[in-house]
Amino acid sequence: MLIPALIDLETIPADDPGFEGKSDAVRESMEFHVIASLQELGHDCPVVPFGPDPLKTLYEIQGLKPDLVFNLTEHFHGDRRQDAHIAGMLELLGLRYTGSGPDALMLCRDKILCKRLLGHHRIHVPRFYSVPVGKKKLRGKLPFPMIVKPAWEDGSDGISISSIVDQESDLYHRIGMIHDRMKQPAICEEYIEGRELYVGLLGNERLTALPAREIRFGRTGEGGPSIATSRVKWDEAYRDKWHITYDHADLPADEERKVAHLSKRIMRILQIRDYGRIDLRVTPQGQIVFLEANPNPNICAGEDIAEAAERIGIGHTELIQRIVNIALKRYG
Repeated sequence: MLIPALIDLETIPADDPGFEGKSDAVRESMEFHVIASLQELGHDCPVVPFGPDPLKTLYEIQGLKPDLVFNLTEHFHGDRRQDAHIAGMLELLGLRYTGSGPDALMLCRDKILCKRLLGHHRIHVPRFYSVPVGKKKLRGKLPFPMIVKPAWEDGSDGISISSIVDQESDLYHRIGMIHDRMKQPAICEEYIEGRELYVGLLGNERLTALPAREIRFGRTGEGGPSIATSRVKWDEAYRDKWHITYDHADLPADEERKVAHLSKRIMRILQIRDYGRIDLRVTPQGQIVFLEANPNPNICAGEDIAEAAERIGIGHTELIQRIVNIALKRYG
């Protein structure tokens, strides 16, 4: 099949525009792993960068007459909220593509609205309030410690050890940083103590919850992080320093069923399609609390979803083919 990979322009290396793996940086990228798996499966997979002229890009894809577009875009000109519009343009042109539609992408991007919706459905979410840009008056009162996060980012952008605050002066400082540097509202929410789990899911009408993964924070008592900061996610040396690991979550059978059931329910409520990831915390009292939903998670080999799939015998190449099959089935 002809399955072009639609990717962010900024991710294309000048010395390897076809993602052939000529450098370590390329070989470690999600785009390389997805494209390599598609090619290994026998699919024709041209690389199409999105931008800087969106219409030109879309007409280029349309001219290819693809069987399916593998949508790997995450932003446009650095604005992550634009990923929903890219999906919307694919919809308008009648192009079949992998992953979530504009509604789910937009809803999951807006963490404030997402938490309110799930709270309405009686899913446990941290108590929170938001502070819009330009406002300094707090909209609520929560006990410390609290965590302060940007409203529209993902990949832990804007989150550091300093995001956990335990006094009012630090709270105001962190809100100001998000307003000034990131130009978006701040979410101030109660800090949830507990185990942090990542649950990958595949499917649509029939969902498969992959075995949960857990991030383990080793040296929290020595000043190490207890949340998934940007450095925790992207800096291997930093993880080694603080003994932070990602591994299979060893859960009691009953708790594992509850985690899987809740994750499926959240995926359906948020209308996430084909594949996704739900981030949760399980408190010492056994309460499962929603943290975030990712409708276009990293599906690189070696990352959480691929590792979880591997645990039940699904290699990376098969994982990519399953995503293709799931998307095609959705279109009928």
